[in-house]
Amino acid sequence: MPHSFKQSVKAVTLSLIATWLARLWFATVRITIVNRDVYDRHFRQTGTPHHVVGASWHRHAIFLFYFFRTLGDRLIMISRSQDGEIAARAAIRFGYTPIRGSSSKGGGEALQQMIARMNNGRKTYLCGTAVDGPRGPARQLKKGMLAVARQTGALFVPLACSGDRLITFPKAWDRTIIPKPFSRMTIAFGEPVTIPSDLSEHALELLRRKLEDDLNHLTDKVDRMCGYHGG
Repeated sequence: MPHSFKQSVKAVTLSLIATWLARLWFATVRITIVNRDVYDRHFRQTGTPHHVVGASWHRHAIFLFYFFRTLGDRLIMISRSQDGEIAARAAIRFGYTPIRGSSSKGGGEALQQMIARMNNGRKTYLCGTAVDGPRGPARQLKKGMLAVARQTGALFVPLACSGDRLITFPKAWDRTIIPKPFSRMTIAFGEPVTIPSDLSEHALELLRRKLEDDLNHLTDKVDRMCGYHGG
């Protein structure tokens, strides 16, 4: 978190620039949705309102962050680092409620804050964070958001995106991708999963492995659909 006036000014300024740039850049991108029924029912909440945990890999986070900007009440976990402060301020500008913490700093506290907010009964939330982030290893699912789904009754929904013309950041640990202007992105939604509140730790670990495989398969599938071979 910022500890000086200079850091605060930097975070505000960079978040403004990032928000403006994302709106300008990503507005040119066309979007195809795979398994739209899942998106409509569980993210646009066309049926009975309910909590949803949207789970994707960190490499997809930038565009998905933009894509979900128009939905209802949204919680997002963002690290307590200086870069996280910039992201959190940008998230607020896009209508998210940031919960500050990560697997390395304050993660347990942030998860409990998210769970408590979801369980207070006032609203239904779409929530999430990159389930292999913020530092990886890439494409290995951590248990944090599974715990959120288990303790709140939220549906856990895998999702992935890819595109026909992408910029890949090869030095990033997750090989972050963003679409080039005027390209097409494809967003694929997997089948929702209910995680029973009384699930044992052993059974939760087995489910974690299955969902990790499912999310990897979904990621590879959408990459093949788009002809993306960047890894």
